Amino acid sequence: MSNQLYEHNNQEIVTVENIGVIIGRQKTTVELGEIRDTTEVTFIRNTYPAQYNHVVTNMNTINYQTNTENKRIMRGGHFFLYRYVIIFALILCFVFGIASIYAKPCAVVPFLLTVLYLALSIFNIVVFIRNRPVINPILTQKVNRGLLDGMINRFFVVPINATVLTGILAVFINPGAILDAVRRKNVQLTEIKVMLYDDRYQSRSYFPKEIIIHIFVFFVMFILAIVFVGTTVSK
Repeated sequence: MSNQLYEHNNQEIVTVENIGVIIGRQKTTVELGEIRDTTEVTFIRNTYPAQYNHVVTNMNTINYQTNTENKRIMRGGHFFLYRYVIIFALILCFVFGIASIYAKPCAVVPFLLTVLYLALSIFNIVVFIRNRPVINPILTQKVNRGLLDGMINRFFVVPINATVLTGILAVFINPGAILDAVRRKNVQLTEIKVMLYDDRYQSRSYFPKEIIIHIFVFFVMFILAIVFVGTTVSK
């Protein structure tokens, strides 16, 4: 599809000393490009906040088109919620918990670690609840796995006056329907960014089961820390 010209009318209403109005019209011509694949390959850490935040970041890059408030991101995915870090934290909680039987100041370590992980888990639950829905139903479309050339999601930019789509977009995207929905929120757009995704991408938007496991495990460790610090060694 070659470059096309799209005429856009802007209307401005100005009040003059509360007596009347002047209506001005201005016609602008915008040259629009071809449909473009704007997908970027990114590295995603192997933690549930990183997986979830990948979806959130993607949505924030296209939600501006409907003037939607940015979604929040989860915390702890850069370090604290790696599996080996959690295991190490649990070992520290148990070791210092037992040590607190003999030296009460050692109880500080298990108390701090359990409170940290419980706070992270609760914060991430609140983020998940406040973000719903995290996948924009207007500007995205789910496709079968294998249609995105091995990727779990792909971005495309579609000119608003595109009448003929090719490739996978022709099957799944209706530019007219998307334009009608977006224009109600943002009349300044000349191009629309859309995203296709498969079930693997969608699974990253689900509630992470690891959160429940972390809350249970560290709550148990918190109770044990109380038991350990309240235990005295009989002489």
